[in-house]
Amino acid sequence: MFGDVNSQLKSVTQNVGQMEATMECEAIAQEKAMEEDPRQKFKEKAINELSRLGFTWTEIVNAASIFAKAPEEMHMMLALPQNLRREYVKKTLDDAIRR
Repeated sequence: MFGDVNSQLKSVTQNVGQMEATMECEAIAQEKAMEEDPRQKFKEKAINELSRLGFTWTEIVNAASIFAKAPEEMHMMLALPQNLRREYVKKTLDDAIRR
């Protein structure tokens, strides 16, 4: 009887170990996919740029909302020379308020 229980516990331990390894591989694959997603990197770059340009958190959230609806606005902001980006975002935010 104890031998049977011991055998079953070994089997369960092996299965749990395999499940853990599989879940760990899946988590690593998901992290890697997120890191390699160019759209995600582009969004992070835009948010970091807005922060670097000195926008408030409210302005960053509002700009992110605009960028989500119109990605070309984000692309244009990042395509402009750095000295024009703040002015472009201010204009974009002002235009959104007027609508």
